[in-house]
Amino acid sequence: MTSGPAPKKADAAAATVGDVAARAGVSRATVSYTFTQPNRVSPDLRRRVLAAADELGYVGNDAARRLRVGHSLALGLLVSNMSNPVYAELAAGAEAEAAAHGRFILVANSDESPARERAYLNFFESQQVSGILAAPVGDVPAELLGLRERGTPFVLVGVAPGPHSYPAISGDNERGGYLAASHLLAQGRRRLIFIGGAHPHVDLRLAGVKRAVAESPEPAALEIIRIEVQTAKVGEAVARTLLRRSATGFPDGIVAGNDLLALGLLHGLIVGGIRVPEDLSLVGYDDIEFADFAIVPLTTIRHPSAALGASAVRILLGMESEQDTEGRFEPELVVRATSLPAPGDDA
Repeated sequence: MTSGPAPKKADAAAATVGDVAARAGVSRATVSYTFTQPNRVSPDLRRRVLAAADELGYVGNDAARRLRVGHSLALGLLVSNMSNPVYAELAAGAEAEAAAHGRFILVANSDESPARERAYLNFFESQQVSGILAAPVGDVPAELLGLRERGTPFVLVGVAPGPHSYPAISGDNERGGYLAASHLLAQGRRRLIFIGGAHPHVDLRLAGVKRAVAESPEPAALEIIRIEVQTAKVGEAVARTLLRRSATGFPDGIVAGNDLLALGLLHGLIVGGIRVPEDLSLVGYDDIEFADFAIVPLTTIRHPSAALGASAVRILLGMESEQDTEGRFEPELVVRATSLPAPGDDA
C-alpha cells in the first residue's frame, strides 16, 4: 500500500511565535517558555506547542535555537555610560524581565570608548551569551553585526540608521525635542540654545527642537552648542562660558540633551547669579530620579528607560517583536520648577 505525499509544512521564515500560539491554543509566553525554559511548561502543553511548531516549520528565533543546543542562560547588556542613571534604569528593567524568565544579565560599561566596547563584545562572544542588548556609543559597531552573523542575536536599544535587519527599539526622540522646545516657546522664550553631544538620540532631539522653532508663530532664534559628552561636569563648564556673555547674547531658554547635562547647567547658572526660571527656563531629557530633587526641580522629558530594557529582553526571547512595541515608548513633558507656566497650564 502506498501513502500520499506528506502534508507540506508552512514556510519557516513566515511562521511566528503568534502563529504557533494560535495553532497550539496557548499564549505567546507559553511558546517562548517551551523553547527557552521547558521546565516551566507542563508536558501536555509542551507537546502541543512542539507539534504546532513542527506543523508550521517554526524553530524559534536565534536566541531560542542557541538555548536549545546548550548555550548560556546569560544575556549581555552593553551600555555606553553607566554613570548616567538612564542606563542604570535600563539595566534594572532588563534584569527584572530576565529574572522573570530564568535569565541573567551581564552588564558591560564601555564608558564612551569604542575600543572598550569592542573588547566587551569579544568577551560576550567568549562567554557564549545567548543574546545582547546594545546601547552603543554611536552607530551599531561592525563587531556587533559580526556577532549576529555568527549566531548571537542582538537588540539595539537605540535608533537604527535607516532600514535594518535586526530589531531596534527607542523612544520618539524627535517628538521629545519638539515637546521641550514648544514648552519654552509657549512661555514666550525667544532666544533658545540647544546643548547636546554627538549621538543619534541627541541628533533626533535637536531635529525636534528645530521643528518647533520653525513652526513657531513668533520669530525665535536657536543656537546650537555641541559637546563631546553629556555629563553634569560638562554642563557646569558650559554654564560658565554662557555667564561671560553680554545680556543681548544670553539665552532665555535652554534645551539640554539629557538630565545630567541640564543639572550641571542648572548648578552653574544659579552659582553665577542667574534666576531659574525667572531669567532663563531650562528643560532636560530622560526624567532621571535626581531631576525631581534638584535645588530647583528640573522640567524634563520623560523617557521610559526601564520599559525599554524589559522589552528588549522579551524581543530576544521571542516573546514580542519590534513591531509589537510601536507607539509604546512615547515621550512625556514633565513640568517642574525650572520653567515658567505657559498660557493654559495649571497654576
